[in-house]
Amino acid sequence: MAYRVLFISDISLSPFTTIADRMLIRGLRAGGVEITVVTQRPTPETQELESEGIRVEYIIFDKKISRRIISHLRSIIERENTELIHVTFGKAMTNTLMAARGRKVRIIGYYGSLSLHWHDPSAWLAFLNHRIDRLICASDAVEVHVKRQLPPWRRNRTVRIYRGYNPEWFNSLLPVPRSETGARDDDFLICTVGILRKVKGIRYLTEAAGLLPKDMPFRIILIGDGTDSPDTLRLAAESGVPDRFIHKGHLKNPPAWMASCDLYVQPSLSEGLGRAITEAMCLGKPVIVTDGGGAKELFARGDNGFVVPRGSAAELAKAITWCWKNRNSLVATGAKARETILKEFNHADTVRKTYEVYSELLG
Repeated sequence: MAYRVLFISDISLSPFTTIADRMLIRGLRAGGVEITVVTQRPTPETQELESEGIRVEYIIFDKKISRRIISHLRSIIERENTELIHVTFGKAMTNTLMAARGRKVRIIGYYGSLSLHWHDPSAWLAFLNHRIDRLICASDAVEVHVKRQLPPWRRNRTVRIYRGYNPEWFNSLLPVPRSETGARDDDFLICTVGILRKVKGIRYLTEAAGLLPKDMPFRIILIGDGTDSPDTLRLAAESGVPDRFIHKGHLKNPPAWMASCDLYVQPSLSEGLGRAITEAMCLGKPVIVTDGGGAKELFARGDNGFVVPRGSAAELAKAITWCWKNRNSLVATGAKARETILKEFNHADTVRKTYEVYSELLG
């Protein structure tokens, strides 16, 4: 018997941002799940799913609670005789919980960060709501955090499933030519991706730049909303080496820029796991992360990347300097990072374990 699932995810964002969910949808359907997808806007990628026979509905989730959204979701639930709803973002969850009232339907939430808190009243209208049957957590760190927010009698509703990747998804990716990045051929090119928020730790990377050896030819590409803002330009100026930064701001295809770099750095104070980190590993790049949150779980084997204490510009600079001085060994480190994705954080495991959760709730 096929499970009838409504999968709600914002897969209408940029192609690489949403590739893991799109491939999860495909994998579940190949496993026999009758899946209907709800996302916000049509894109070439969502239309490709439709061309494969997957039903896709479009709803703009512009409010946490909207009669329009709730009504639309209810009509889909009833029309498709939905048994289970799988939700991946907040505004979709609050509206889904309202739409599911009085209906015999299971609800799964996916949570990927460490920002859920029991003392936030809005959390109980979303991912802490008693109506949710399972909370899929992006990492062990996220699961530990989520359990702490839940009442004791509901802590058995969490499950850790890594959002797996497949390096082959990036085989056709064309790197941005080094000449177009703004770096010279002999520069040690470093990349980081993240929205300009305190938790992303951009300040520590800019401080670290000022601590790097004077004879080290390096450039740092900053990618993400706000990384070309006056605030980031100020941080770069305060480092004492503002000319070493390349401020790109929002880009549709960050992996193409990562692919041109020698080193990827994620200086975050906290990461659920880190999509950009996983992308860099798929590209065979050496990676430096902090020990804040779940990113360090990707490098537990010890020889496939570098983990430094969070909030320490000095330790970050020390690790970057080591990588530069030992740059001939970085190809091997990157290859081991890619191997880690293939063996321990792969897409097939995500599909299998997600299907097992469906089976547990509906079987």
